[in-house]
Amino acid sequence: MNPIKGVHFVVHILSFIIVCNFGSGSDLRYQDYAINPVGTLHQKIESQKAIAPFLSSKEFLEWTDQVSKHSLLKRANQIKLDPNALNSTNQESNQTDLSGLFQNLISELSNFTAPETNNSSQNNISNGGLGNVFQNILNNFLGSLSSNGNSSGPSNGSQNNSSNDGFGNIFQNILQNPNIGKFIGSMLGGGNTGVSSGLDFGKIAQQLTSGNIDPSTAGKMLMLYLNGIVQYTNASANCRSDVVRVISGLQSTQPWALKMLDASAKIPTGVMNLDLNWYGSYDECYSDVTTLEAFGILPTTQPPVNGQYCTVSLNLPLPPAVKGFLSAMQNPGAIKAGMCFPKSCSSDDLVKVVNAFLSNIPLGNSTVTAYPINCPTPVEDDQLETSDKIVVIILIVFLILIVTGTLYDVIIVVWPKIKGSRKEADNEKPIDTSSNSSDSNYKLRAENGEIQVIQQPKPQNKHNPSIFGRIILSFSAYTNGKKILGTSQPKGSLTAVNGIRFLSMSWVILGHTIAFILGNTSNFLTYYAEFLGRVSSQAIFNALVAVDTFFVLSGLLTSYLLLKQMSKTKGRINWFLFYFHRFWRLTPVYMMVIGMYVTIYPHLIFGPNKTNADETCKRVWWKNFLYIDNFFGIKDLCLGWSWYLNNDMQFYILSPLMIVPFYFNKIVGAMVSAVFLLIFTITPGVISYVNNLPLHTDGGGPKDADRLSFFEDYYIVPWCRMGPYICGVITGYLLYITKCKCRMNIFVNLLGWVVAAASASAVLYGIYDTVKPDNPVELSKEVTALYNAVNRTVWGAAVCWVIFACATGNGGYINTLLSWKAFVPLSRLTYCAYLVHPLVMYVYYLNRNFPFYLSDLDFVYIFLANLVVSYGMAFILSITFESPFMGLEKVMFSSRDKKEANSDKSLEKHLQ
Repeated sequence: MNPIKGVHFVVHILSFIIVCNFGSGSDLRYQDYAINPVGTLHQKIESQKAIAPFLSSKEFLEWTDQVSKHSLLKRANQIKLDPNALNSTNQESNQTDLSGLFQNLISELSNFTAPETNNSSQNNISNGGLGNVFQNILNNFLGSLSSNGNSSGPSNGSQNNSSNDGFGNIFQNILQNPNIGKFIGSMLGGGNTGVSSGLDFGKIAQQLTSGNIDPSTAGKMLMLYLNGIVQYTNASANCRSDVVRVISGLQSTQPWALKMLDASAKIPTGVMNLDLNWYGSYDECYSDVTTLEAFGILPTTQPPVNGQYCTVSLNLPLPPAVKGFLSAMQNPGAIKAGMCFPKSCSSDDLVKVVNAFLSNIPLGNSTVTAYPINCPTPVEDDQLETSDKIVVIILIVFLILIVTGTLYDVIIVVWPKIKGSRKEADNEKPIDTSSNSSDSNYKLRAENGEIQVIQQPKPQNKHNPSIFGRIILSFSAYTNGKKILGTSQPKGSLTAVNGIRFLSMSWVILGHTIAFILGNTSNFLTYYAEFLGRVSSQAIFNALVAVDTFFVLSGLLTSYLLLKQMSKTKGRINWFLFYFHRFWRLTPVYMMVIGMYVTIYPHLIFGPNKTNADETCKRVWWKNFLYIDNFFGIKDLCLGWSWYLNNDMQFYILSPLMIVPFYFNKIVGAMVSAVFLLIFTITPGVISYVNNLPLHTDGGGPKDADRLSFFEDYYIVPWCRMGPYICGVITGYLLYITKCKCRMNIFVNLLGWVVAAASASAVLYGIYDTVKPDNPVELSKEVTALYNAVNRTVWGAAVCWVIFACATGNGGYINTLLSWKAFVPLSRLTYCAYLVHPLVMYVYYLNRNFPFYLSDLDFVYIFLANLVVSYGMAFILSITFESPFMGLEKVMFSSRDKKEANSDKSLEKHLQ
């Protein structure tokens, strides 16, 4: 038997030190990860800063030195297993040293009483009898060491038959007699009995590394100790048996056991930079055959133990001050390591086994403890629940409807039109006998009253579908795809809005790309500090204002189009349809994304970072349906990024209070809007001052700012976010009364652009000094409150200038760029892209079995990939859910006046 592999196994179990707090088994929620100032990113920074002094302390360094540099692994690697190098003299001295090592254990045998049991044979060895039995076992064990010194040679198939020797008998006794196993565990400093024999693993390791014990003795002694610990724990019988089998497999160099060891996390490089992502190898743990085994280098001679990948959360014995700080940060100080354990062990079993090992490695007067231990469900064990199956059935139904609608559209509607147009073209050719082109002939004949020749009705090619046919056509991927990808727009459209909408969505994806990926990088602290150290990073760091751009667009288009519609209908508006249209267009696809997020999404992620299903959405989805989820705080926030949709719907409900007065009296309208703007500017400032809020989700402002309240009390509530929307409403009215025609002096135009650019730059870059990572400048509560009161409104006003200037012909090349026709279809997909892009990132990031090493080039490539995939998924989502429901709405209200329908169509195309 080979003792070195057993030594390796123990050492790597005891090498759990630090990994990131981004592991399996947790509920990864948007607000806890990307925005919330006490979320994962902020916790990682602050907790690592707090733990860093402890990790560099003399006590901890001595502990890691014992575990790694002077560990059994190092000693085992120095041993040359050459039987000829071991002489009988050395073996005799080794026997004497080992006998002395067990003196304390033997002296306490007479005082040990085995637990009572109903088995009469076992009662015979209690009350002192066990001491005699164990003493005889030790004598036999020591005798076998001197007589079998050559057993330390390399393991091979013949050595598997050595279980009939003295140590083999001892090994069998340990496994078969639970009282002996429990006794050994208690005597060897094992665990929670409170019994102290003075024989802990540290002392045994010291003896083993002293060089006075031959490898065979070391291995056998270690096996005795390990089995004693395992048998002593209260883990299940199957788990204990498999752990022992793994240890035995390592001794005999079984490839499946070595694979489990190799797949487990080890201390990597980069610790000085607090590289805390130690994942191990998820794929190797679950692989059936390793490369070495496939090459036949390591043959299997023992039945394998199936492995499972688990993350072990370690709780360091931190100083009380650090523990208090982490507790206030809602972070217990747990750190994680990826390990490969027997699959028969449950999480509770592993907690008992791992802590039994860790309890024998003291850190000063304390020990490292492991809790919890989470084992993500692997692919082969993944099963769909009832709710998952229901959503899958719904998706299949939609797929059938889309296929049916597309076939119906192509075969019944589109193809006859194509055939009819071809016949019409053929019939027109003989009529055109002049030398002029067909277009000029058409004009000439039209002037001569011959238009009926070309425009003869062809009823045989005209298809008027029934109500059922129109419903089916609503799901046609052909027609819906043409509408989405088309670049035509109705007359009077604000073309620059398309570019602004797409670029703003790209900005949101850019910000989320860096926010999400930082939690899964091996160079998190170094890249984070370097990134935020640049002034240019504020354009990404402060990308939160991109959402305010969407509020501006929503308010502007609602105001502009509603006023145009009121002018056509002389102030008469069907308010039911006004609100129903908005709800009907947004809600179905919104609810389907939530349904897939809760059910399908967890089954798309497998690996160290697999998360649980979001239980919050299962419980409070109805709040999202009513668009009131942001009123209940972050704990009940389902689909965290949906806070924007809730706010936007709430603003839309209030918008007629500002827009309608403009139609009847511009002075009254201006006064109402001014009052709204004043209220929703003062309110966030007062809340910021009273609650002592920072000026950004990641800090800034006063030193003692309450980051806990920023997201919940300021960021997601409508009374702090309506300023940009009101600016949009006012700008929409200005475009309506000017009819998008306002020629201004070149100097006035230039002044407007300069003021808008300066204002936007002040919002983006003005807070750099107070949020930079090194020596940030502290701001007073008053200054912070002022910034929080006006910054979003100022940004909204700057965006309004861009739209107004471009719409009125004062945008120049900027208008040409923003009005590029390629932005039209991309703009239509923005809503679905917003809904789905975080899930696209999660699936990619969380399926990685190893952390990123982030650089600027990697960041750019990952952002572009996220952008393309997000819009690709948005196209599928729009064709599947959004466009069909918009078509169904037309079927439901097909009897409306054509003029009203056309007006609603224009409103529909803009309010996306």
